[in-house]
Formats: sequence, structure tokens, C-alpha cells
Amino acid sequence: MLQEISENKYCVRQMDGSKGMLLLPDKSIKLIYGSPPYPNAERDYGVWRASEYIKKMAPFLDAGYTKLRDDGFIVINVKANREKASAKFASKRSLIIEKLAIEMEETWGFHCVDIEIWIKENPVPTGLRVACQDAYEQNLWFSKSPKWNINLDAIRRPYESHSVQTYESYEYKPRSNGNTYVRKNKRISPNPLGALPKNVICGGVSSRIDGHPAMQPLYLPEKYIKATTSENDLVVDPWMGSGTTGYAALSLGRYFAGFDVVEEYVAQANIRLLSIAGGVGNGEGHKTK
Repeated sequence: MLQEISENKYCVRQMDGSKGMLLLPDKSIKLIYGSPPYPNAERDYGVWRASEYIKKMAPFLDAGYTKLRDDGFIVINVKANREKASAKFASKRSLIIEKLAIEMEETWGFHCVDIEIWIKENPVPTGLRVACQDAYEQNLWFSKSPKWNINLDAIRRPYESHSVQTYESYEYKPRSNGNTYVRKNKRISPNPLGALPKNVICGGVSSRIDGHPAMQPLYLPEKYIKATTSENDLVVDPWMGSGTTGYAALSLGRYFAGFDVVEEYVAQANIRLLSIAGGVGNGEGHKTK
């Protein structure tokens, strides 16, 4: 498979992603980025109940830890759906995603870089009446190594106009309340590449209309690919869907391997990736059952 990726820039296959990752050499992946089925969400690829969610995720985390490079990262985009209401109980929010994050560190030995929040500016109305409208998802960002390097310059953002004005005219002075991050009078010059990135991502849900029920916007995988990988590094999405992660990876000069159990999604992904890989690809994609 690695030779196929090297020759064609990418490889996509119809198969379980945890098994697909096992086909790759140990310590070959720089970034695993993907969005697994959300707890309790009813989709055409099945329902992963909150009660069995960690068990469902275990093979992916096992394979991921083995196949990640020592300087590799894993980012899981997911949100906690609610439990079904009953005559006696309201539809409570599941805490399984928080439990997953803890298990990733305590059981699998990953190290938490951050848990970032994706705020959806155009969330789908749900009709929920026992809590506020559901408008965010979590990105569980973990490193394989306890010491890591990320490229913050690659994901800097434009300064707010008032911030630039403040930097031009304001002198920061030592505080008398015990804070030590300002030890002497100083001025701050704006970084020419932009302001430091935030751990909150704001943007709209993807406007693409395809067969996949949960299409990701391109800016989500782009952020983590830019921050954690370099040109020609291998990015893997074990829940590939229609190939958004792969499209972002190839656009940024990375290699990509993707897996999904739904034949239609693999076909869609292959068409998208073939269009950006310079006409070089793996035909109709591989089917492995």
C-alpha cells in the first residue's frame, strides 16, 4: 500500500479503517485526522451507542498508536449526541466523548495537546426543548509523544483591527497582583504572519450536497494538517466519508490514505482525489470486505 501511495499520492479503500491502518508500516503516519460515527447518531453506516462507544473506538486507537510516527498526532472530530428521552427521563447529554478523551490518555498513552471547539455558525435546528441549541463539536487533539512541535505560524489568523491599534499605542506594565507574565515595561509588535491561533474554530457547516450525511468543511482538516505535518508527510483518515481530509491533504502537498466501509463514499472520495492528484490515481478505488 505504501508504494501505491508513493506513486499515486493517495490510496482509498472500502474497508474498516482500523484494519486498513494495519496495512501500513509501523510508525509511518504523521497525522490521523477523522470524524468517527457520533455516539447514538442513526446513520446508514450503523449506530454506535454511547454504551459501546469506547469498545468501538478501541481498534482504531490500537492501530493508530502503532502506526503513528513517534512525532505523530491524532485529531478526532466528534460530538456527543444525546440519550433518547423516556417517559421518566429527559434527553440528557452523553458524557462519552469526555470519557473517550480521558481513556485516550490513561489507556492508550496519548498526550492531550488540546480539546478544541468547532462552533458551527449555521447549526441545523433540532427541535430540542430540554437544552440550548446544539451548535458545537469537539476536536480531540492528541500527540503520541509527551513533547511535541506544532507549526503555529502556519495557522496564524489576521489580527483584529483594534488589536493592532492597541499594540501601536499601548505599553504593557508589570502587575501588582502577582501575575508575572509582564515583568517590565514593554511594547508588543504584531507578528507579520498574524495573530496566534485560537483553540476555538468558528465557521459554517459544509454547503456541499453529496450522498454523505455529515460532510465536513474543508477548513477543519486543513488546520490540523498545516499545524502538524510537512510536505510529503502521510495523513490518514480511517473514517474517510467523501474524502474531505484527503482533498485537504493533497492540496497541501501531503500523501493520503483513507478508508470507509460504505462503497458509495469511497467512490465519491476517489473521484474528488483523482481530480486533484494530477490525473494519477487508483482507478475506481479498492474494495476490501
